[in-house]
Amino acid sequence: MDKDLASISKKILDCSNALSGIFLEDYNKLVAGEFGDLSTKQQVILELLRVQTRTVNEIAQFLSITASAASQLISKLEKLGYIKREINPHNRREIIVHLGEKGLYYNQMIEKNQLYIIEKYYAKLPQDDLEKLLDIHEKLYNIAVKAQQD
Repeated sequence: MDKDLASISKKILDCSNALSGIFLEDYNKLVAGEFGDLSTKQQVILELLRVQTRTVNEIAQFLSITASAASQLISKLEKLGYIKREINPHNRREIIVHLGEKGLYYNQMIEKNQLYIIEKYYAKLPQDDLEKLLDIHEKLYNIAVKAQQD
């Protein structure tokens, strides 16, 4: 590997990790205290469900855990009121998981945190820079997805 490429890439990774730390600090100030009862995996489940309903097997596959382990995480979230489960009417062997009332509120708070970060940091960049940053992130994401499939 080219030394310059490695050096630049390392600086990008270091900066990205530092930014993640800053964003996590903001998250902890705005959201984490109220939802301190959630594990990281439970938070990931809520994020998955923010976009669409999922089956237990889909959640297990995404988290690289067994369906049984996923069911245990889901059960805890259900008892806390974050999610609801129901039998898939089209395939009675599947359990569909979707957000409950507390899960919807959690995601509203996450959205509020994202808007806070946008206003505090991203909005201070020129739109042209934001568009370039988005383009680069999308390219890197596509490379990572392709690499995972190989």
